[in-house]
Amino acid sequence: PMSKFTIIREYIRVNRLLKNKSAEDIANLPVLDDERFDMGNRMNEHLAACVYLVEPTMLPLIIFQLITTSLKHGVNASSAFASLGLLLCGPFDKPHQGCEMAKAAELILEKPGMRSAASYTAFITQSYCYHWVSPLQNTMAPLLKGYQVGLEIGDTDRACYCLISRGYHLFYIGRGLDSIQNELEASIQVVTQLKQDIARLRIIILLTTAKKLRGIDVEAGDKILDSMLATAASTGDVNLSAYANSMNLEVFVFFQQWKEAVELVEKAGDVRLFIVSTYTATRYTLLEALTYLKAAQLSSGRRKKEKRHLRKCAQKTIHLIQGWAKNGNVNVVHYLFILEAELAVLSGKNNKAKEGFN
Repeated sequence: PMSKFTIIREYIRVNRLLKNKSAEDIANLPVLDDERFDMGNRMNEHLAACVYLVEPTMLPLIIFQLITTSLKHGVNASSAFASLGLLLCGPFDKPHQGCEMAKAAELILEKPGMRSAASYTAFITQSYCYHWVSPLQNTMAPLLKGYQVGLEIGDTDRACYCLISRGYHLFYIGRGLDSIQNELEASIQVVTQLKQDIARLRIIILLTTAKKLRGIDVEAGDKILDSMLATAASTGDVNLSAYANSMNLEVFVFFQQWKEAVELVEKAGDVRLFIVSTYTATRYTLLEALTYLKAAQLSSGRRKKEKRHLRKCAQKTIHLIQGWAKNGNVNVVHYLFILEAELAVLSGKNNKAKEGFN
């Protein structure tokens, strides 16, 4: 893994190069006309997609190199500034600055010859940036458009990325499970036909979860998710493992299987590191906090040490969500009402708990 010192050092360097440029300032940069740097950017972009799956700590350095080239030599049809937005919104906790970079990426698309980056830009801005400051519902139409544009220009990889993200967002905004199942089954046919194995695995995870929540093929679903985790372990795909664990936790929490839920979050570690800046990471954080709170509530009086540990873990996780809400994340406000009410129950403050649920 790349050291935090190196990442922060490079971030400071790139931030100095940016000099507080607005989205419009960035979009007005000259177009890159050096084939060597253009090819270098394209190679780094492909490399970034790979390291995100297996070694996400390397991702910032690749993105910083893309930004350096763009600022010094001109912009091209790449997702450089959208990717910088990904970093700023998640790891660097600067969502408004990150969304400004996402806006810059969208403005660059308006330049002649930039349409080849349209699908990838839509995927990154809608999957990793805008949900930090806007309702998740707002990402639905742009992701669908990103999918359609990707098919039109032959960028099937990124088109299917948009399809994956749209499917997960539909699940998180509360679309009916039967409707989600129908859409995912159609999506699997598309990605299978396009030979997009990475997309197919992630859609299967979500489809399996939707069916388990509906009580359909539960045992087969358990085997599928176990198989996904085994595949992830053997291939080193930490991103696939994170999605499988996130969906397993959805099922445990829904059916109030708190013992299994606690075992999962403790064994899985910090899943957020492997699904950086996604709404799945945000959702997982809610479920993690809720798991710790409910497990602490159910702890017997003879296990005070364990109860204190669970409470401490819950409060640490809740603190993350409070920070996101403070930074303008409208999608987590109702999460806080639920968690603060459960925390009040744990503290014996039942009246305050009622207020939180009301």
